[in-house]
Amino acid sequence: MTLPLFDVRTPLERLTIFTPLGIRFWDAAWSTQVSEGLTVTARPQGTRQAVAYAFRTASGVYAFQGLPGLRAVEYPPQDTDPFGSPPATRCFVVEVTDQERRFLPMVLSVELPYRGIFPTGTLGSPLGHRLPGVYLFSSPTRPAVPSLAVVRAQLVDAVTHQPAAHALMTVRASGQAVAYGLADERGGIAVLFPYPAFTAMVGGSPPGTPLATGGLQHWEVSIGVRYEPAVLTIPPGATLPDLRSTVSQAPGVIWATVASQPSSLLSAELIFGQELVLRTDETSVLLIGAAASPP
Repeated sequence: MTLPLFDVRTPLERLTIFTPLGIRFWDAAWSTQVSEGLTVTARPQGTRQAVAYAFRTASGVYAFQGLPGLRAVEYPPQDTDPFGSPPATRCFVVEVTDQERRFLPMVLSVELPYRGIFPTGTLGSPLGHRLPGVYLFSSPTRPAVPSLAVVRAQLVDAVTHQPAAHALMTVRASGQAVAYGLADERGGIAVLFPYPAFTAMVGGSPPGTPLATGGLQHWEVSIGVRYEPAVLTIPPGATLPDLRSTVSQAPGVIWATVASQPSSLLSAELIFGQELVLRTDETSVLLIGAAASPP
């Protein structure tokens, strides 16, 4: 009888592989995860090293491996926790583009390695704490669909008369969470979000009963902007501002008319089934400015 030299049920070696970055992207318009159609790259900040491309996991998270300078973290010694002692971190620039052109391109600086799915906390933004993912902002050309409200505008700086690039717009309806949109480099912006609750009455319906269909349903909405070009920071080698600086801009002002004083909020009427296009007077643009901008 010949005895085996080893127990075939016992693994010869155990290899632990740690992923230093996994990002979940989120579409605020539909409140759903964006799990396909994106190209996501990362490179060490301040270097000319070739970019690394993210792969998509089974759960739709975009993850990285083989990032420069992080091999010791990705392949820790057997039976050790790569976070057992504080690891040396390195700043990477993550860039996101949408192959389907639903969303604006995005740049984000991240200190790696990062434990868990990014972001598990807050980005220091007005978008709130415990974000479900990194929000992607709708492109100005994103088409409307019947089930979503759309607010569009062409933003122009009232002082410089140049496109108000990378301004953040807020749209709030009564009883509804704030919706956000971001202007592209030409000042074009689109904010897509679910319609507020329907409250018009049907003959004979009890007071307060919502309608199931829209008809001529309309709502008052409040429009604000965050616009502070001086705080926008572009990581070395990138062409767009870092997401953190973009969403951290201070509240700005809006001109309802050329002759009026600017205001921090603009009231407008949203009508079911119609895009709301914001303008100053009868012009084709909406004038905005930093809070300290003169009229």
